[in-house]
Amino acid sequence: MKSHYTEDIKSALLGVAVGDALGVPVEFKERDYLKRFPVYDMLAFGTHYQPAGTFSDDTSLTLCLAEALTKDYSSTEIAYNFIAWYKESYWSAHGKVFDIGIATRQAINRLAEDVSSPELAGGSDEYSNGNGSLMRILPLVFYIKDKPINERWEITKQVSSITHGHVRSVIACFYYLEFARHLLAVSVVKRTEEFTKAIYNKLKNEIPEFLKRININEKEISFFDRLLKNDIWNLPENEIGSSGYVLHTLEASFWCLFNFKSYKECVLKAVNLGEDTDTTAAVAGGLAGLLYRTENIPVQWLSQLVKKELIIDLAERLSKKLEIDSCDFIATLVYKTAEEGGRKTYAISGYRPAVKFSFDKMMTTGTQVFINKEIVNPGETIDVAIKILAVDYFEKSLAVGMEFDAREGNVVVATGIINKILNKKLVKQ
Repeated sequence: MKSHYTEDIKSALLGVAVGDALGVPVEFKERDYLKRFPVYDMLAFGTHYQPAGTFSDDTSLTLCLAEALTKDYSSTEIAYNFIAWYKESYWSAHGKVFDIGIATRQAINRLAEDVSSPELAGGSDEYSNGNGSLMRILPLVFYIKDKPINERWEITKQVSSITHGHVRSVIACFYYLEFARHLLAVSVVKRTEEFTKAIYNKLKNEIPEFLKRININEKEISFFDRLLKNDIWNLPENEIGSSGYVLHTLEASFWCLFNFKSYKECVLKAVNLGEDTDTTAAVAGGLAGLLYRTENIPVQWLSQLVKKELIIDLAERLSKKLEIDSCDFIATLVYKTAEEGGRKTYAISGYRPAVKFSFDKMMTTGTQVFINKEIVNPGETIDVAIKILAVDYFEKSLAVGMEFDAREGNVVVATGIINKILNKKLVKQ
């Protein structure tokens, strides 16, 4: 059983990667050139002389971040993955790094010398505001989306600052992730043009209010006025920048998202704006992926995308980790055999038997997410993450080492013991 996070994560990662790959062959081409020779499809060779479907540093670092999030959150783990990409071509398209921004290279070189404080590696002067943290930040939304706003800001700041520590880059990342977070809060069918514009208008109030509350300099906030005080989609194309400056990339991405009504149209326009073509299309493509989903990314483009199946596998692994983290406790379960009165057939991850603890409390439904496998057979012993329905009723009642039963009706099909409690509300006082 796939986690309910899987499709969104897959859509985001593939949305970034396909947009990036479309832009790679024409990176640094001017807008006037692309008006005469526009990109309509995946191209081979070009600027970096790469095969069609090749993604660049934008996607590689996005995937490095996503990979780090398949483990417990750590800015150090993210930093190690960035170093591995630059030094060893980890998560590169073809085993070789062919594109890297100056600020990112400088920051990773600092990390390679000392990784003890990753959030201090990124440049913090005003001239260190390229789009190098914005281009790779999207996977973070899946980790922070349910956290309080102060915590979302602090984690976003940490992850941006690994390569880009100036507050302007952090605000750009925060704005982008807040928009994505609101998209994720509703079902796919509700992700309409009307809804996306409602999110945009909501952020006009939410973002400035929060930034002022944490004492961000008002001059810095004012750099975002075209997003926070205006409707970006109404600006003419000649007022939309597409350089490597973080504000240009952020504004251009939203301008494309709102003015073009499909994934294909959005990312092609992002590419054809010129200059930093791969990054504008990657950033726009991530949001367009969430909005339109993988099934609306052209099949031909997906078929050409390098490492597509590995990216999908990463999305599935990250979604499994996040689903486990959202559970209430981790336990070891011993399933009875059919002869012992247990199940006669296998159970699939996501299975929902009743849970009865070894004290006088009512039973509750408990969704079981199998940690290292998808299917369990009668007689097996497995590690599971369990999310219980009646959390409030069991507040301050559970402890490590506590025993419980998993039941189908009145039949005990498995016995378990709690190994780790994830939900602090449940910890016995």
